[in-house]
Amino acid sequence: MALPLDVDPSFGVIRNDHTPTIRAHEQPFVKSHEAILSFNRTTETATTSTSTTQQTVAYQNYDYYLPLYNAALKGNWEAAKTFIENDPGAATARINRVSFTALHVAAGEGRWEFVEKLAAIMPVEALAMQDQAGYTALHHAAIAGSMKTAVALVKRNPSLTNVLDGSGLTPLLVAARYLYGSYEILWYLTLVTQDEEPGLPFTGPHAMELVLMLVLAGCLDILLYLLQRYPGLATNTATGTGGTSLLSLLSLTPSNFLSGTRLGFWESFFYSVIPVKNSYEPPHSVRSLAEDGHGEGSAPSFIRRLIEAKHRHHCAVELFKQACTKIHETHGSLTEYFRNRRLIQFQATTFGIAEILKIMFNLCPDLMWVSMEDFKFPIHVAIEYRRENIFSFLCEKNMRVKVQADRSDRSGTVMHLAAKLAPFDQLSSVSGAAFQMQREMKWFKEVEKLVRPYSKTLLNERGKTAKELFTEEHKKLAEAGEKWMKDTSNSCMIVATLIATVVFTAAFTVPGGNNSDTGVPIFLRTNAFLVFAISDALALFSSLTSVLMFLSILTARYAEDDFLRSLPKRLIIGLASLFLAITTMMIAFGATLSIVLSKRLDWISVPTVLLASVPVAIFTLLQLPLFIEMARSTFGFTFRPQNL
Repeated sequence: MALPLDVDPSFGVIRNDHTPTIRAHEQPFVKSHEAILSFNRTTETATTSTSTTQQTVAYQNYDYYLPLYNAALKGNWEAAKTFIENDPGAATARINRVSFTALHVAAGEGRWEFVEKLAAIMPVEALAMQDQAGYTALHHAAIAGSMKTAVALVKRNPSLTNVLDGSGLTPLLVAARYLYGSYEILWYLTLVTQDEEPGLPFTGPHAMELVLMLVLAGCLDILLYLLQRYPGLATNTATGTGGTSLLSLLSLTPSNFLSGTRLGFWESFFYSVIPVKNSYEPPHSVRSLAEDGHGEGSAPSFIRRLIEAKHRHHCAVELFKQACTKIHETHGSLTEYFRNRRLIQFQATTFGIAEILKIMFNLCPDLMWVSMEDFKFPIHVAIEYRRENIFSFLCEKNMRVKVQADRSDRSGTVMHLAAKLAPFDQLSSVSGAAFQMQREMKWFKEVEKLVRPYSKTLLNERGKTAKELFTEEHKKLAEAGEKWMKDTSNSCMIVATLIATVVFTAAFTVPGGNNSDTGVPIFLRTNAFLVFAISDALALFSSLTSVLMFLSILTARYAEDDFLRSLPKRLIIGLASLFLAITTMMIAFGATLSIVLSKRLDWISVPTVLLASVPVAIFTLLQLPLFIEMARSTFGFTFRPQNL
């Protein structure tokens, strides 16, 4: 496309008496965010004063760079190379209205090969060109999380790691703010970033913001690594976040601790056998990238995620301990420090971070007597927010718990706190409304053991006892639990009845038929027939048992206390019987096929057994976690006192 003579191909600025011509290859980059904004204001003023036709020409100038823009987006170096050979200034030209260059676009898309080749033909200082937000190409790569792109840029210009954006943030801090999941690029930027002017990323005004972002991103091993080199990070507070300290930040992030992480049945199993990684050094692949630019990160997987989670949980505990040590060295008494910062204890209790409270109480036992918000003790907050892990180790039979639990005010006793409906996140952790109701009943009964019998009759400010408040608060949940129980029982009873009908019929139409003279089954003396007879009988008995259990659920009275044990126990027996019925029915089916076809197909037994195992295995995989959860909730001991 031929350009008008009055249009500059680098920036799309219309030349007139007020606006000088600026070419990108003559001035390779704008050194500051203020300079960019000043330049834009001049451009806008000049553009406003021109005619409509001139404005159209200015917009069309960005269309000139559209092929280069698309090539950078797609990583098409051949197309970009051809464009740049025809217009050498395009390599450093601003190709859109927010001052992106082709390097910015490719870096933001993670096109590392394109970036590597483009950076090789650009002046070194041009790699630090900034867009309107002050972002360099390394900032874009940091946001995108592209490790190889960052390596390519830093190898070409190491000073990029200390270039600040318009808000004074380094690429490392920008990466910590926007990156989620894999964080190897954070390790890399941490290793190659120096604590130098103008940003001073580890000791300057934005150091605590970096701590905040690393904690929120779960990059606690990086924080431990930095804490060894910059101990002040443990005691500083972030003025921009309301005086937030490292300890307060940790108490706000339950996902960094095991007690605040929900693991499924299989996840819990694998988590328990994974060894703890005690190293806080950078991974070998990242260190090799920082040293020589070569290395590969391993792909994420199910086991890898669990390994990283367990490592993060271990790092969180160690980080809190080390921060306490640094604070003790700096402030002296830890007890007074925590007494003046009761929010840390309140947040840890509210979010159920038992690890933090255990560390605090071990280091400062007197904190157990320090009240928190609204003069509540930890036992009150744990009861109100349904934090079973906190309740478990606080609820030892001693004087402290009895005295604190006996305290009452206008809102009532601790039983009134337990009578309130649990927060949604706690209710949703249990499957099914009926078992949510069971959980609430167990919680109420457990708290009831802490108070004197007389306290059960005390009224709150609304004139209700704890039991009356419980009934009022849980009325809708009880109705939902009843509906869930009945719907589940109806569905399962249909299946159980169908199985009972099939196996009952099979008992009188045995495979191979009967002897016409004696009425005895022809294959009576074969092993396969014996397997058929036993499995068919077990299928009939277990399916009928399942039908009776589900029928008893449908005809239950559904009182509140029934949700505690009676109804869940019937459902568990019914589901177990249904599983046994399905399994034995498939065994009977396999034995029948073996009897009928064994004379012609000797190999039929093996594929029959394998195929019959498929529905049984599917049923097991889908229902076993729920079944174990129901059994544990009904027959297990949920609230066991724990030692500190």
